[in-house]
Parts: sequence; C-alpha cells; structure tokens
Amino acid sequence: MASITFPSENAIINTSKTTDPKTGPNESSSKASSFELFEFEGQSDTKDLGLTWSAPFPLAINVTNTKTIHQAVSFIKNITESGQLRTLIKEHGGAILIRGLPLKTPLDYSEVAHAFGLKPHTEVGRPPLRTVLAPNVKTANEGPPELPIWPHNEYGWSTINPAWLTFSALKAPEQGGATPITSSIYIAKRLSELAPAFLADLRRLGAKYTYRYTSKQLVSNTGNSVRGAYGQHVSDEDEAETFRRKIETEVKRHSEHFEWHEDGSLSVTHVVPAIRIHKPTGAAVFFGNITSAWGRSRYHGATRHPFCGDDGSYHPPPQFGDGTPMNVEDLDTLLDIAEKSAVMIRWEQGDLVILDNYAVQHSRQPWIGERQVLAALWDDNGRIGDFPEGLELLRYAPRVPVEGPEADSLT
Repeated sequence: MASITFPSENAIINTSKTTDPKTGPNESSSKASSFELFEFEGQSDTKDLGLTWSAPFPLAINVTNTKTIHQAVSFIKNITESGQLRTLIKEHGGAILIRGLPLKTPLDYSEVAHAFGLKPHTEVGRPPLRTVLAPNVKTANEGPPELPIWPHNEYGWSTINPAWLTFSALKAPEQGGATPITSSIYIAKRLSELAPAFLADLRRLGAKYTYRYTSKQLVSNTGNSVRGAYGQHVSDEDEAETFRRKIETEVKRHSEHFEWHEDGSLSVTHVVPAIRIHKPTGAAVFFGNITSAWGRSRYHGATRHPFCGDDGSYHPPPQFGDGTPMNVEDLDTLLDIAEKSAVMIRWEQGDLVILDNYAVQHSRQPWIGERQVLAALWDDNGRIGDFPEGLELLRYAPRVPVEGPEADSLT
C-alpha cells in the first residue's frame, strides 16, 4: 500500500481548542474527533484501476466522537488544512466516503462541505432539474426515482466543469438508490485493451454532444427546459426578444453552436476532448458523458433520428468531434466497462462523499422509498490537462465561467 499519513489505524484528529497554560483547556479533550478505516463489499484496488500503487478505492472512513456540526466542521478543516485530505484522495483514486457525520439538514451539509475550503461552482447550462436548498447545496437530480442515471463526469460535455463533487445522504431509501462510482483512469486503461482504435479516435477527434432543451419542463432526468438550463437572468416580464438574448448570452459562455427550433426548444452543441490527463497522477482518463448519453439514448429508444425518446425528451447519441457517428459496438463496450467496474456507494443517513470529478465518474440507481441525496459542486483550477489533440479542440471553444456573486447560493 502506498504511504499514507495515518498516526495509527484509529487516527485521532484533535478538534479541541489549544490549552492555555494559565487558564487551562478551553474545551474538553473528549471532544476530539477520531476516525477508523473500514471496508465494504465491492471496493476496488487502485493498482487494478491502472495506478502504480495499491490502496482501497474509495477510501472509507468512519468518524467517531463527532456529535455536533461544529465538531464535524473542525474535523474536515483539520484534515484539509493539514494537506492530508488531498493526499488521501490522490492515493485512493479520487474518492472518499465519510460516514458517521451528524448531517440532518441541507444547511448542516452546506456548513460541513464548505469546510473543505473549495470554491463553489456555478453551473452553466443544466440538463437535470435542481433546486438550491442551502449555500451551494442543491438537489442532485429531481428526475423520477424509477429512472437510472448512467456513468458520467459532471459537465464532461462542456468546457466549464467542476473539479470536485460532494454528495450527502440526508435520507436513505428503503431499497436501491445506490450511487455507483467508476474510475475514469480505469475506463481509459480498459478501453486501451478492449478497443484501442476507439480510444485513439476519441483522443484524436474528441466528442460532440448536442443537448436539446424544451420550451416547457418535462418529467425526465435530463429534460430541463431552456429557462431551467440558461435562464438565470430571465424574468417573467421579459418579452420574447429579451428572453432569447439573455438565454444566448449564457449559452455563449461555453458554446457558439446553438439553434432555436419552431417549437421554442433550443439545441446546444459542444465539441470537447474525451481522453484527457489527470494532473495529480499523470494518468490518462476518459472524461465526459458519452457513457451517460449512450445509456439514455438506448434506454429511451432514441438511437435514431429525430432522437426523441419515450419520455418526450431528446436524447441524441454522442458523436465524434467531427460529427461522424460512433460505432454501436464500441459504445456498448465503453458503457459496459463503466458499469461493470463501478463500486456501489449504498447510502446511510449522514454519509458524505467527496469525488475528484476528473478521476471518477458517478451514476445513480433507481430506488423505492424516500431518498434525499444532495450535491455540491466545487472549482479548483489546474487539475486537468490535455493531449495536443485535445488542446487543438479547445483552441476556439469558449469558456467563460460564472464568477463572484452570481455563484449558486442562497442569499
């Protein structure tokens, strides 16, 4: 196993205040947080994923003696500010499951997630339905629970994507509802073994994605409306011309290729790299949403023009960056790799997962019962790089992230 900084198997991280020699301790040492490593069924080994060292993927930590949100915040700040968190995430393939935190409300989750010290990410274009519930915390996806979500990197279809994702389960379902996670490093490695020509084409040509946003909201996991995706500055009083101008301003942050249709829907097209470089490890990664796009197209019977599925939403299959179609057998192989190598995160109430979006894909299984898993997206520049072919694809692609006070948060 790679070198990891653990004082012992049951590591102690002191979250109590320092002792003043004159007045004594400000807080009881009994309030120090600790964590234990634990294993769960289905964990992978990083060496099998394509890294050169052996460690569990994901790392699983059970936090003890952390009964208040203040203690949870202190715990996260300690492992973050010490540099230990980034080391652990890298060593364990880009994912950590933290169990035992006292998270019960969206605000609890927001306070603890902000302790990671990351910059909140604002979404540009939003295929799924989401509602902001606390600062930088929103519903992960409001689509029907019976519909799955296929493996993907968050916003892997766009030039603007978050570097980190955190998820937290405030309510675990009676049955199902797991979040499978898959190593993007492993997908690239396994694709090189099973379909090397496809991998080479992905690296050379990149991927072309087209999302079609409807004029009215649909009941779908990717059926957002034009206003839901790009209407941050739209008001009910806007006339048609003003509405379109505001929408197009947001679209142009990450694409110059869009088309309005007679029914009021809007298609937006993106051409981006599909095989990239994960800078922290130097590994090649499959990065994008080809897997989820193909899974949706196949599931909804939308593999042929006009690509309108049985849910009333549009699900055009992915293409190579030059517009040529991808081979169905290659797409099936790619999706098969991503799904069969996934590790299931079976949620318990209070769980928090942090994922390196450039190293790990995630998906979602259907469920029965009440499930509340909330998401938070975070920025962190400098974690992803590109091969020369990818740099060429991005040469003229717009990338204008939202900065400052427009960030997704409650005021």
